[in-house]
Amino acid sequence: MRKLVGMMLVMTALLSPVMAFGQTPAQPIKIGYLDLQRVMLESERGKDAKKRLLEEADRLKKTLDQKQDEIQKLKDALERQAATITPEARAEKEKQYQTKLKDYQRLAGDYETDLRQKDSETSQKILKELEVVVKGLGDSEKYTLILERTQAGILFGNTAADITERVIALYNESTKKTGAAKK
Repeated sequence: MRKLVGMMLVMTALLSPVMAFGQTPAQPIKIGYLDLQRVMLESERGKDAKKRLLEEADRLKKTLDQKQDEIQKLKDALERQAATITPEARAEKEKQYQTKLKDYQRLAGDYETDLRQKDSETSQKILKELEVVVKGLGDSEKYTLILERTQAGILFGNTAADITERVIALYNESTKKTGAAKK
C-alpha cells in the first residue's frame, strides 16, 4: 500500500506542471522500467556470479557430506558396540558423537551464512555497476524516470517502456570493457 501511495505521489509531482498550466513541459515525460531480477539472472556478470556461488555451494556440500558420513559411521559403531562395551566407554563414545554432531551443525550454519554473505556482496557490487549503466541510459535517452518493475509495484507497463533488454546489453558491454581493461 505504501508503495502504491508513493508511486501516486511521484506521478502527481511529475504530472502536476502539465496539469496546472495545460501545456506540455519543455521536455516530454519519458518513463521506463526494468526488471533488476531478470538483469541479475541474464547478464553475463550475473550468470558468472551465480555459477561461482553454485560451485562454492557444491564444494561446501561435499565437505559437509564427508562430515556427515563420519558422524553416521560413529553412530553405527556406537550402536553395534552398545552391548559389548562398558557404560563408561559408551558414555565417552556418545559424548564424541554429540560433539561431532554439534560441530557439524555449527559448520553447516557457518557455511550457509558465508554463502548468503557472498551472494549479498556480489549482488551489491552488480547493483552498483548497474546503477551507472541505468543512469547513463537515462541521461543519453532523456528519461524523466526509470523504475524498477517489482519494487515500484508496476501492475501494468507497456512493453515499449520495458528497458530491461537494453540494460542487459549495455551492462554486458560495459563489463566486457572493464574486464578487458583490467586484464
